[in-house]
Amino acid sequence: MQYTANVNGQEIPVGFSIDSLVTDYLKIGWSVEGYGEGSWIMNKKSLQSATGSMAENPEPGVQMVLPDDKAQLIFSKDQWAALTKDKKVKHNNIEYNVGTPASGDEFKIGDKVVDVVYLESADKSGKIWLLNNPAIPIILKITGNTAGADLVAMSIN
Repeated sequence: MQYTANVNGQEIPVGFSIDSLVTDYLKIGWSVEGYGEGSWIMNKKSLQSATGSMAENPEPGVQMVLPDDKAQLIFSKDQWAALTKDKKVKHNNIEYNVGTPASGDEFKIGDKVVDVVYLESADKSGKIWLLNNPAIPIILKITGNTAGADLVAMSIN
């Protein structure tokens, strides 16, 4: 998956890959040209109940095991359950409500519209476009991210 990360106003191409996925384990690899590569490892508790993502820049050459309350690039099963049941979810201590994107704000990769769940914070400063897939709800786009870079998926292979 190719993304663009906006870090302090600078657009940086980032590659992500799902390196290993089983019921209680997920390993996502990342790569930034000129910086390095590494991976995040999420175990059963993180996949089940994480409520946010890591804010720190990843370290090149490191396979980082995330704390139980953190997940990278995905929503946990508990978060997915909350947004489908209550139409709202907390992510990085911000409450997001399921909404409908404004005209022209739907999520596309190339010219194809992608089936997403659109989330918006109460003050509309934060927005998340989440792949509408309960098995692996990937964050395809996030703006106003209080815990790290804003991201947007450019392509998925």
